[in-house]
Amino acid sequence: MGKAMAAAKKIAKSPFAPLARVAFDVFARAQFLCLNIKWKLSGIKKPTAEQAQQAAQKVTFMFKSFERQKQAKMLYKNIQKYYPNARVVIADDSKIPLKINAKKNPPTIIHMPFNSGLSKGLNLALAEIQTEYLMRMDDDELLTPLSNVYEELCFLEAHSDIDLVGFVPLTAGKCTPVQKIAKNYNQFDMKNAYKPLKVPHLTKIDENHIVYGKVPNIFLARTEKVREIGWDDNIRMIDHHEFFTRAAGNLVSVMNPNTAVFHIHNMFDNYYNKFRSDFSDDYYYIQGKMIAVKKAMKSNKNQQHK
Repeated sequence: MGKAMAAAKKIAKSPFAPLARVAFDVFARAQFLCLNIKWKLSGIKKPTAEQAQQAAQKVTFMFKSFERQKQAKMLYKNIQKYYPNARVVIADDSKIPLKINAKKNPPTIIHMPFNSGLSKGLNLALAEIQTEYLMRMDDDELLTPLSNVYEELCFLEAHSDIDLVGFVPLTAGKCTPVQKIAKNYNQFDMKNAYKPLKVPHLTKIDENHIVYGKVPNIFLARTEKVREIGWDDNIRMIDHHEFFTRAAGNLVSVMNPNTAVFHIHNMFDNYYNKFRSDFSDDYYYIQGKMIAVKKAMKSNKNQQHK
């Protein structure tokens, strides 16, 4: 895989990048189709009409979109395929505003100034949600039969002490088993967060759900609990780890290692990737913020001991 990645990076920097971008999109769609056939043959089914209706009544899907309009439209249609009539909120800061023509159940699209940032968009989308639960996704993802939102909703309703359930990202071009991908998150015990976790990292809740200090940025969660944390508007791109740093000790997050959301990140899309890779300001801001918060916490602790 290392050699393949190195070769892909060379192509991305070459004149062949536009052709590779188109080829990868075709490959990703073909892979998605093949995986769906595989899952169907193995007996994995999408939610029933009744289950889909129950989920749609309680869950709003939200995602941020930027310069990937085809994928944003594909995700919207994908959500409606699995959960007809589900509410969808999209925050978009593309140069040309996103438009999705849907006669029935059109999405709520929040148009933002160009390149406003991921965190601002997520906060604006969050403010529009009126349902008890939200499903946070990215515009380069698609639901699969293994991303059963209804089942995870039932889990949350049966476990009032759990606030958030993460889904495993199955990235196009790779054939890594979802359980192995989930294990990559074993390292995120969040011991350096501002507060200790409410429930210890890697605690088993049941046979399918395990507590993680940080889960992928695809999750089903209680809307009001996410509102308590929110996203920092000053962070344009790398919001993910910082969100769970602040969530530690406030939210209890778990992941089901048997779930899968298909992730289509096209590394040959140089126009998009130049914005995605522009996070140096975020990095220094987050570092400074963490130092300042920990100093304040230490100072408060010292004053309490006096």
